[in-house]
Amino acid sequence: MTFLKRLATTIVLFVFFFVVVYFAICIVGGAVSGAKAAINNPDAADKGQLGQIAGQDFVRNNLTVIFLSSLASSLIASVGLSFTGILPWCRKPQEPPAIPRV
Repeated sequence: MTFLKRLATTIVLFVFFFVVVYFAICIVGGAVSGAKAAINNPDAADKGQLGQIAGQDFVRNNLTVIFLSSLASSLIASVGLSFTGILPWCRKPQEPPAIPRV
C-alpha cells in the first residue's frame, strides 16, 4: 500500500513540478534574453517589443533543452520527495514494539 501511495504521489508531483519548472525556465530565460537585447540596442525605439521578440526567440531556439531539463529535474524531484519519506503519507508504517516475554 505504501508503494502505491508513493507512486501516485510521484505522478502528481511530476506533473506539477514539470509545469512549474518549464514555465520558470521560459520566464527567466526570456527575461534575461530580452534584457540583453534591450541593453545591446540602446537606440531602439521600442525596447519592450525588442525584448518580447528576443524572449520568444529564446524559447523557440532552446525548446528541446528546456523540455528535457524540465523533464529530468521534475522526475528527480518527484521521486526524491515521494520515496525518501519526507511527506507523511509516504512514510513506512511504524511497527508496534515487541511485547517482552515473561
